[in-house]
Amino acid sequence: MEYGATGFWSGVVGVLAALAVIAGYLIGGARLVWVVSAVEVLAVMAWVAYRFRGRAHQRTAGEGPDAAHCERCRRARERLEARVAQPVRY
Repeated sequence: MEYGATGFWSGVVGVLAALAVIAGYLIGGARLVWVVSAVEVLAVMAWVAYRFRGRAHQRTAGEGPDAAHCERCRRARERLEARVAQPVRY
């Protein structure tokens, strides 16, 4: 099993998070543990949002302001436009 740089820094962050929770308990009790844990959760959520935002909105199905961000959305937009263009039958 290869242990690259990402695995190393993930381990470092995990150990630091555990030490922060322990320090919070020793300094301020249970309330500070909750605060430290909440800050850690927010930091992880921000990191995940930063890492995956670019992957979710890649422009592969055209360019410009009216382009769909993926092939599935482009086909859905074409179906909607075709439905609007057809005359209404009574």
